[in-house]
Amino acid sequence: MKNIRIIKTGINVAPILQDIEKYPEDWGNVGRMKGIDRQDPHTRLVTSGVLQLVMGGVSTPDEFIGDTEICVPTEATTRHIAIQQWLMENSLRPGRCAFLRTPVGEITGKHIDKGKYYLTKDRYHLSISGRYRYTVWDNGDDDSTKEIIDVEPGTFFWFNNKKNHMAENIGQVERIAFIFDVAISNTNP
Repeated sequence: MKNIRIIKTGINVAPILQDIEKYPEDWGNVGRMKGIDRQDPHTRLVTSGVLQLVMGGVSTPDEFIGDTEICVPTEATTRHIAIQQWLMENSLRPGRCAFLRTPVGEITGKHIDKGKYYLTKDRYHLSISGRYRYTVWDNGDDDSTKEIIDVEPGTFFWFNNKKNHMAENIGQVERIAFIFDVAISNTNP
């Protein structure tokens, strides 16, 4: 596959999940984001919950958040120590990053991450809970070009977010994934 690459499986995500469960009030802090047009399908959040650790920012009200390099840590960053430790142990220095959750049977709709910010970033997922199907289309909506993986908790993978992609919760519990961006580099996993 050229648009999805599994980097590692079997990662112990229990400490990360413990932090998430310890601070349920951190979910939903997306409401503090500026510059989001909730009607625009490219900026509208399609998951049922977001726990932002580092979010995008804008310098003017009319600026598109996907076109800025502004990254703003939230208060939640200081409480979610286990994910910070995992990132350090793996020499990963993310830009924007968040936990996303999707209820059983729900889909995070097909989309492309738009904006200048994403052109210079690699996108990764670390699956925390639930089982989900991840799909990336190599050529627009042509189903003959789609790549699909089923993701179990503890799976770390890269995907090409510059192509249409989506996630479907196919498990029996809520899907939680840690999604983060890292500046493109030959040393990236």
